[in-house]
Amino acid sequence: MKNHILVILFLMIGSFLNTTNLSAQNLSLNEVENSIKADGKYALLVSNARHLQAAVMTGEELKSQHPNLDFQIILIGPVVKDLAEDKSLEPSILKSQKLDIRIVVCEFAMNHLGVKKSQYHPYINTTPNGFTYIFGLQENGYKTITL
Repeated sequence: MKNHILVILFLMIGSFLNTTNLSAQNLSLNEVENSIKADGKYALLVSNARHLQAAVMTGEELKSQHPNLDFQIILIGPVVKDLAEDKSLEPSILKSQKLDIRIVVCEFAMNHLGVKKSQYHPYINTTPNGFTYIFGLQENGYKTITL
């Protein structure tokens, strides 16, 4: 019985002392979206063409508000082949180049899907392994999302 009273007492004291708890749920949608750092580092891991286009649009929006922001898009899976063959993706590549959004393609996926680097726009970068690259970005302070 004495232990139960002590536990209840500690819980009550703890709840009174913890009044400065602030989370994203306490912020408005605008406040959350305005939390993007002007010199932030952000990356998206993308596996399909529609997500690539959405990633470029997101990068465009962020870079228009924060020109010094570092934004990268890492491509894995089917989009690797789409990027080589689907000419409708060319405007997204050109927009990325103009905005200094780095696009990096996984060479493992390229090899698996039979794609050669020569099939890509010269602006496209490649890395041996997209997952290793995104882990490296995380270790270097990038905020990352996988789509």
